[in-house]
Amino acid sequence: MPSLAVCAPTAGLRYLADHADAACRAAMDEMPQRMAEGFAAVLGDTGLLPSAARVADPQRYKRHLLHADPLGRFSIVALVWGPGQFSPVHGHHAWCAYGVHAGRLAETSFTYDAAAGHAEPGGRFTRAAGAVSFAYAGLTDIHKLGNDGDNDALSIHIYGLDGARVGTHVNRVVTVAAAALA
Repeated sequence: MPSLAVCAPTAGLRYLADHADAACRAAMDEMPQRMAEGFAAVLGDTGLLPSAARVADPQRYKRHLLHADPLGRFSIVALVWGPGQFSPVHGHHAWCAYGVHAGRLAETSFTYDAAAGHAEPGGRFTRAAGAVSFAYAGLTDIHKLGNDGDNDALSIHIYGLDGARVGTHVNRVVTVAAAALA
């Protein structure tokens, strides 16, 4: 995947980046709450995203890099989800926080069965605009995320990794139990 171009920052994105920077300097167990507070302050801002970060791809969900921390600790990315576009079932190689900026997303949770080497589906949730979620790296927070609606949806993600690695080191794709696919 080609590297992502960084979009021009808005006041809201600068605030979110400053908030993520402060969260990275705090204890890791404070990260979920700190990310939720940062998102709560900006998700309703209609000027949060530059127009370039609202562009969809008709084939798959599209990532737009909004901010790359100069120390490589985190990246802020906008994801534009067209109708029917979903991520694979995945855990994360790094911690991840996301907030729904516009539209709604469908999320299915999974539980990893290490002995069997696959994930089993759990609950299904609808995440409306303003919803926030956090996951630590690993296989304890596995999910599938996407747009089951008729209009584009926008989400903002903060990943605990350098911007140059967003296209290759975020999703830790997981095999799903064959019985769950039937």
